Amino acid sequence: MRGVEFARRVMHRSRAVVRREMKPGDPAAVVDSRLRVFGTTGLRVVDASVFPRIPGFFIVTPVYMISEKASDVILEDARRG
Repeated sequence: MRGVEFARRVMHRSRAVVRREMKPGDPAAVVDSRLRVFGTTGLRVVDASVFPRIPGFFIVTPVYMISEKASDVILEDARRG
């Protein structure tokens, strides 16, 4: 099975990405723009599940970008107290 064929048959069925949008006021949203999980205190999600859509076949780079944003946000919140 060629790579593209594999991707079409197997990878698109992956549930690695929840695909839940982060819109203000959306009752089904799970996290906010600062990656905080609604309904909890002190919990953030920093993985591919925060993407509203799967960002392509190779998602490692976008996940690294989310982790960089998360570290900035967490440090900023810690400085504020």
